[in-house]
Amino acid sequence: MKNAVLLTFLILAGTGFLLAQNVPEPGQTLTLSGAIDVALDLNFTVRQAQNNLEQSQAGVLSAYGNFLPNVNLNSSWSGSQGESFLPNGTRLPSTNVRSFSSSISANMTLFDGFSNTSTLSQATSTAVASEHTLSRTRQMVVNQTRRLYYDVLRTEKLLRVAEATLEYSSQQLDRVKETARLGSASLVNVYQQQSQVGQDEVRLAQAQNEYELAKANLIAYLALDVTADYVIGDPSIPEEIDESEFARAREETRNFRQLAQGALATRPDYLSSRESFGAADAGVTIARSGYLPRITAGASYSLSGNSRLVNEFDDFKNNKNLNWSFSVSFPIFSGFRTNEASERALVARKNAEESHRDRERTVLVELQNAILSLQAAEKSYDAAVKSLQYQDQNLKVNQEKYNVGAGTLLDLLFARNNYNSALTTKINAVYQYLNAKSQLQLALGTIQYH
Repeated sequence: MKNAVLLTFLILAGTGFLLAQNVPEPGQTLTLSGAIDVALDLNFTVRQAQNNLEQSQAGVLSAYGNFLPNVNLNSSWSGSQGESFLPNGTRLPSTNVRSFSSSISANMTLFDGFSNTSTLSQATSTAVASEHTLSRTRQMVVNQTRRLYYDVLRTEKLLRVAEATLEYSSQQLDRVKETARLGSASLVNVYQQQSQVGQDEVRLAQAQNEYELAKANLIAYLALDVTADYVIGDPSIPEEIDESEFARAREETRNFRQLAQGALATRPDYLSSRESFGAADAGVTIARSGYLPRITAGASYSLSGNSRLVNEFDDFKNNKNLNWSFSVSFPIFSGFRTNEASERALVARKNAEESHRDRERTVLVELQNAILSLQAAEKSYDAAVKSLQYQDQNLKVNQEKYNVGAGTLLDLLFARNNYNSALTTKINAVYQYLNAKSQLQLALGTIQYH
């Protein structure tokens, strides 16, 4: 007993230590893999799925118990002591009786209309379905963690763009003021640049707010302290998408039929719905078992003692009983309850079958949407890169024109805004593609969470 308690304590302590190892301290850098580990450990949806799995596994053990006999051990001890008198008041000898009995009995079901075998099949299917549900929950948590993490990196880069833009605008304002003081520029240019600086300050405040909100959403989803400050950064996440990545993705998504077959073979939610249908099918056999006979067998052995002596166990060995039984019961009429149970089980099986078919359609639709989103993300990124290249050259040209006095400040402001817009689009396109890639893995059921 002491060893069992010690082993339990060590397991709990070890589990707590591992959880503590995965939880970062405030101020530490939280990488994407670290964020995923924290989410898988602390996210409440994963914990709920784990609890459901443990419950269903307990049901499997209980179903196995239906094949084993029920064993009961009963013991009792009693005593009585009293005095009695004759009508004339004469006292009779006092009585002092002690009795003790003990028995052990076992009952076993030999046949119950295949209810016990179907119950085991149902419990096993339910446990397997819960296991697949846990796997799917973990995959969804990984995908959502990626999405939130990418959003933090995206908003951080947009914040850096806003800071650089404001710094550039402020420098340009100082330059315009100086040229206006020297008479080379009008006050209109100063007012234009001051307006631009004001707009850039507003954009910077918005970018800062979006970045802080993205961090708060990630930290809250990881079930960490939202008031603590964590450094979000992962150098392994690319800032550019090269052509080899696009070529690989196009090759992998070329054969939709093959991808669909793979998704139906690996998607945990689809496999879970199939097991749920199996559990519902077993429920029909369980319900119909009420129409079949029930055969049971039992045996018991008892010892008892009843003595007026001081030790009631003196004649314990003289009272021994061995009993056995074999019974067959056949249901004649149950008030239509068996019929109702059968109809309910049939409806449950039909609903489970329809749910399984709907899940198959959902898998195929999600897979198709994920492929289309990935293709659209590739095109968006390609267009964003080309647009940024053009706007970068256009900005340099307008800057040179303005420097030599051949261009206006308004043209330079337009070129700068167009460049910032193209840069923002390109940053968004990078993370749009990363999210689309993760979504495709989720649709295929191939997200790794170990």
